[in-house]
Amino acid sequence: MPGMVMFRRRWSVGSDDLVLPALFLFLLHCIWLVVLSVVLFGLPYGSDQSCSVTLVDHGRGYLGILVSCLICESAIMWLSMRGSILYTQPREAVQYVLYIRLAILLVELVYAVVGIAWLVQYYQPCSDVTAKNLALGIVACNWLVIFSVCITLMCTFDPTGRTFVKLKATRRRQRNLTTYTLRHRLEEGQASSWSRRLKFFMCCTRAQDTQSDAYSEVASLFAEFFRDLDIVPSDIIAGLVLLRQRQRSKRSSILDQANNDILAFLSGMPVTRNTRYLDLKTSAEMNMYKDVCYYMLFALAAYGWPMYLMRKPACGLCRLVSSCPCTSVSGSRLSQSVTVEEDNCCGCNVLAIRRHFLDRDLKQVHIVYTSCHDAVYETPFFVAVDHAKKKVVISIRGTLSPKDALTDLTGDSERLPVEEQHGTWLGHKGMVYSAEYIKKKLEQEMILSQAFGRDLSKGTMHYGLVIVGHSLGAGTAAILSFLLRPQYPTLQCYSYSPPGGLLSEDAMEYSKEFVTSVVLGKDLVPRLGLSQLEGFRRHLLEVLQKSNKPKWRIIAGGTKCIPKSELPLEDDDPQSQPAAPPSSRLWLHPSDLSIALSASTPLYPPGKIIHVVHNHPPETCCGQEEPTYSALWGDNKAFDEVIISPAMLNEHMPHMVMEGLNKVLENYNKGKTALLSAAKIMVSPTEVDLNPESIFMDASTTSHQPTPTTHHRRNSSVRLVPQAPLWV
Repeated sequence: MPGMVMFRRRWSVGSDDLVLPALFLFLLHCIWLVVLSVVLFGLPYGSDQSCSVTLVDHGRGYLGILVSCLICESAIMWLSMRGSILYTQPREAVQYVLYIRLAILLVELVYAVVGIAWLVQYYQPCSDVTAKNLALGIVACNWLVIFSVCITLMCTFDPTGRTFVKLKATRRRQRNLTTYTLRHRLEEGQASSWSRRLKFFMCCTRAQDTQSDAYSEVASLFAEFFRDLDIVPSDIIAGLVLLRQRQRSKRSSILDQANNDILAFLSGMPVTRNTRYLDLKTSAEMNMYKDVCYYMLFALAAYGWPMYLMRKPACGLCRLVSSCPCTSVSGSRLSQSVTVEEDNCCGCNVLAIRRHFLDRDLKQVHIVYTSCHDAVYETPFFVAVDHAKKKVVISIRGTLSPKDALTDLTGDSERLPVEEQHGTWLGHKGMVYSAEYIKKKLEQEMILSQAFGRDLSKGTMHYGLVIVGHSLGAGTAAILSFLLRPQYPTLQCYSYSPPGGLLSEDAMEYSKEFVTSVVLGKDLVPRLGLSQLEGFRRHLLEVLQKSNKPKWRIIAGGTKCIPKSELPLEDDDPQSQPAAPPSSRLWLHPSDLSIALSASTPLYPPGKIIHVVHNHPPETCCGQEEPTYSALWGDNKAFDEVIISPAMLNEHMPHMVMEGLNKVLENYNKGKTALLSAAKIMVSPTEVDLNPESIFMDASTTSHQPTPTTHHRRNSSVRLVPQAPLWV
C-alpha cells in the first residue's frame, strides 16, 4: 500500500506484497540451478553428437540467466520487507528491480522458444538421454515461470490504473476541472470493473433483468466502499489483523479503568450489572427458549441436501440414496404428497428436508410445499404442517448460491410494502423483494390455504402461523412477517443470525412484538450493514495509517495468535508512538480519511435478540475444558461494530447456531449456566476463563474495600467485584 505504479499505471499489488512471490521463484530457481549444475558439470554426455553439444551450450547460457534471476529475486525480497504499510520510501527501488526482472523474463521467453525448437528438431533422433531430460527440464522451468508471471499480471491488473495515476498527478497541480473529470471517469471505471467481475463470477447462471439490476447496484456498492482508497487486497488482510488487536486492547484498557460499570466483555460485548440473562428457571422463558431451539430445525432443513450431507457425510448419503425415487419405491411414495417446484431429478432437496425431521423422530411434521426455485430476489422456501405444535411453518433458506449473495449485497433501504405503518418502516432492499416474491407465491398457489385445510379432522384450520429462516432467510422471514401479519395477527417469527442492516429503527421496535432473533457469539452478519460499513472502513484505514511494522510481519503475526511485538503500539499513549520517519509525507495516506461513504439510513437486526455466548477455558496440561454457553437478551443497537475474530464466520453457520442453542440447555441442566448467570460475568472466546473463586471477594475483604478492584493478569478481561446481587 499504496498500489505500485509501473508503466505509468497503478497495479492492484503493493511493493510489500512481493515477498512470497519472490521467495517462490527464488526457491524454484535455486533448485533448478543445482540440478542444472550437476547435469552439466557432473554427468557425462555425448560430445560427438551435435544435439548434445548444442544443448550443453544452451544450458550453460541458461545458468547465467538463473544466476541473474536469483540476484533480482533476492533483491526484491529484501526491498519488499523494508518499511511499513504506508511508509514506502525504503521500497522505492522495487519497481526498477522489477523492470530488470521483466527484461530477464523476455530472455527466458526466448530461451523457452529455442528449447521447444530443439525438442522438435532433435528429440527423436538424439540418442543422448541426459540431453533430452535436460532440454525438457529447461523448457518446463521456463514456461512455469512465464505462466506464473502472466497469471500474476492478470490478477493484479487494474483497469482504472492509468486514470488513477492521472488523477493523483492533477491533484498535485490542483487543476479542479480536470480533477473532477478524472474522478468521474475513475468512479465509472471502478463500477464497470466490479460489474464485470460479478458477471464473470456468475457466468454459469442465466441472466435476467433483475439480475442485471443487482449487478449494477452491487458494483456501485463496492465502488463506493473503495472510493478514494489506494489500497490492495493484502492491506485489507493486514488491517483485519491490526483491527482485531486494537479491539482486544481497547477492551482490556476499559477493564483497567476503575470508574465504569463494565465487569467483563462477553463475545466482544460489555457485561454490566444491568445485563439480562434468560431466566430459564421460569417456565415461560424456558418454554420460549425450547421453541427457539425447536424451530431452528426448520431453518436448518431449508438448506436441503447440501446441509444434510455436510452434517452427516456417510450416514446421510446412505439414507438419501435409500429414499431416492431413482433407486427406491418408498422415496417416490414419500414425495407424492408434496408439491415441489424446480427440485433436481431425484428430488434430493425434498428428501433431505423430510429426513431432517425423521432423523429426530418428528413424524408429525408434514411437508406441504417446497420451492427450490433460486434467482436474484427469489429465495427457496418450504411450507410444513406441524401437528405436534399445532403450527403451519414457513421456512426460508439462507444464502447458498451466488444469486443469494447478490440478494444479500443489495443492501439499500426500501420502504416496506405495508399499508398501516407506525413511523418510517424501511428494510433491506433485496430481502424486501424476496419477501414480496414469497408472499405473491403463497397467494397465487394458495399454499397457506392448502396447509391450513390439510387435515380438518385435526383442527388444522385453527393452527397458528410460524415463519423461520437463517441468514438471508432470517431477514426475509422477518419482513414477510410484516406483510402477513394483517391476515395472521398471532403469527410468530424466529430469525436466526439475521443481517444487521435489515430494519429501520421504527420497524425494528415494532417487530419486537412478534419477532425473536438469535445471534451466536461474534457472528459477522448481524453486525454488518451499509451504515456499519462506513465505521468499519474508517477504523480499517486508521489502524493501517498507525501501523509501524512491515505487512508480512503483521500477517505472519496473525497466524501466531497475534504476538504483541509484531503489531503497532496503541495510540492512546503519545510517548509510545514511534518517531516520525525521515519523510513524513510518505507516511501519510494519499487519500483524505475524512471522506465518508454516501449517507445511508441506519438499519438494525429485527425483534427481540437472544445472544448466545460462551467462554473459552484456558488450555492446561490435561487438555481444555468444554466452553460454557449461556443466553442473554441483546440490544439491537449494540450490534453496530464488526468484531474481528476467527470465529466470526464459523459462528454464522446454521449447524453451529443449532449446536450453540442446544449447549445452553445442556449447560443449564448441569448447573453451569446458573452459576455464570448469577455472577453476570463471562469472558470472550479469545480470553481466559473465570474461576469461581476469582469472581467474588469474601465478605471481610469487601467491607474494607468498598470500591471494585482490578485483577491484573495476562490477557485478563475480568474485573473483581464485591459479592452482591447483580441480577436485574
